[in-house]
Amino acid sequence: MKTKLFKVVITFIALFAMNACSLESVPDPNYLGTGSIGNDDTALELNSLVYGQFSLARNGLPIYLQVTGTLGKELFNFNATESRWMTELNGLRPIDNSAFYNGATTSFGLPIRQANILLAAAEKSTKITAEQKNGYKGLANTFKGLAYLYMLNVQYQNGVRLNVEDPFKPSKPATYAESLAGIAGFLDEGATQLDAGSFAFSMPSGFSSFNTPVLFKQFNRAIALRVAIYQKDWVKAALLYPQTFRVEAGVLESGPAHTFNPSSPDIANTLLNTSSVTIVGLNEVFDVIEAGDKRLGKVTTTGGPWSYTSGTNVSAKYKSVVYTSASQSVPIIRNEELLLIGAEIAANQAVPNFTEVKRLLDIVRVANGLPVLTAEPATKDLAINAILKERLYSLWYEGHRWIDMRRYDKIPQIALPNITPPMKVLIQLERPVQEVNWDAQNP
Repeated sequence: MKTKLFKVVITFIALFAMNACSLESVPDPNYLGTGSIGNDDTALELNSLVYGQFSLARNGLPIYLQVTGTLGKELFNFNATESRWMTELNGLRPIDNSAFYNGATTSFGLPIRQANILLAAAEKSTKITAEQKNGYKGLANTFKGLAYLYMLNVQYQNGVRLNVEDPFKPSKPATYAESLAGIAGFLDEGATQLDAGSFAFSMPSGFSSFNTPVLFKQFNRAIALRVAIYQKDWVKAALLYPQTFRVEAGVLESGPAHTFNPSSPDIANTLLNTSSVTIVGLNEVFDVIEAGDKRLGKVTTTGGPWSYTSGTNVSAKYKSVVYTSASQSVPIIRNEELLLIGAEIAANQAVPNFTEVKRLLDIVRVANGLPVLTAEPATKDLAINAILKERLYSLWYEGHRWIDMRRYDKIPQIALPNITPPMKVLIQLERPVQEVNWDAQNP
C-alpha cells in the first residue's frame, strides 16, 4: 500500500506565516500541514496532523514567556546582541510592530492553522468512527483555544481574528471581550467533542496523564478556567474549577507539559541561558521574597551580579535556573496555578469566602516551605493582593504576572528598577505589521 506524501503548505497571510517544504513518508513532527491531507484520510494520516499539532503548540513559548515576563517586570532578558529586549519592551523607545518580539503574537498562528486543518480533515474523513472524529476535533479545538489565548494576552485590546479557516478571507479583529468569548467557545466545543470522543493516537510523554478524552478534557477545562477568570465570570469559573485536574493533596508541578529533544528531527528547549542570553529575576521581585521560600530556588546568585548597559543601565543579583537542560519540559498549566485560581474564585464571590482563600493559599505556602498565614484576609482587596503575591513567585517565568496585574488594574503597582530614565509598563504590544498591512489592503 502506498503511503501518501505530506506537504506543508505554509502561506504568508497576515500573521499566519509559514515556510513551504515537502516531507517524505516519515514526517518531520515540527512542521506538518496540508498537501494530500483532507481527502478522506485514514487515522494514520490524521495522526500525522495530531503530532504536528503538539509540536507547533510549543514553538512560540520561548518568545512569549520572555516577552510577557519582561513586560510584567518579573524577569529581564540580558541579551548581548539585541538591546530592544531592554529598551523598547520597557518603554524606553517606541514599540516596533515589525520587530522580533512580535513573535509573541505571530508564532501562535501556526498551531491555529494546524488546528483548522485537523478539524477540516477529521470532518471529511469516512475512514474513522464517529467517536474518533470527535477525539480529533476535541484535541484540535483545545489547542486552538490555547493558542488564541496566548495571542490575545499580548494583543489585549487589539483583539484577535477569530475566523481564519480561509486564510485569504480572515475575519476582522474582535474586541477583547468578544475574543475571550470566542476562545471560550472553541474550548467549550472541544469539551463537548471530547465527551463523545475516543483517541486513535498516542500522546507525547508530557501528556501521559491526559491520554484519554476524559483526562484530556481536564486539561481543556483548566484552560477554559483561565479564560473565565480573565472574563471575570466567577460563576462559570466556580463551575469549571472541579472539572479540572486540580488535586489539593497532589504535587504542585503536576500538569500537561511540552516536551523537547535536542536530537533531530525534534527541537531543543530554547529557554536556557546561553553565552549571549542571561534571563534574570528582578531585584525588586526577589529581594522581598519571604525567608525560607523554596521558590527562591528558581534563581541563583552564584556568579552574579549581572549588569546590562546597552541603551539602559540595569543590575540584577538573580539569574534564572528554571531551565538548565535542552530536553527539559515546559509546563502549560500546573496544579499549583489551579489551586491559586481556586483561592481567586473564593475571593471574588458575591460574598467573599476568606476562610477558603486562606486554606488554599496555605496549601501552596506550606508546600513551598512557608508557614500558614497568620489570619484570614480582612477585605477582598487584601485577599487579592495575597493571591497575587503567591502567584508572582509560584508562577514566575510562566507568563502570568503582567496579565494578572493588568486584569486587576494594578499595573501602576508593579515595582520598577530605580533607574533614569524610568522604565514603563506597557499595556499591550502593537498589532503586527502584517496585520496592519492586510487590513490596509483589504478594508
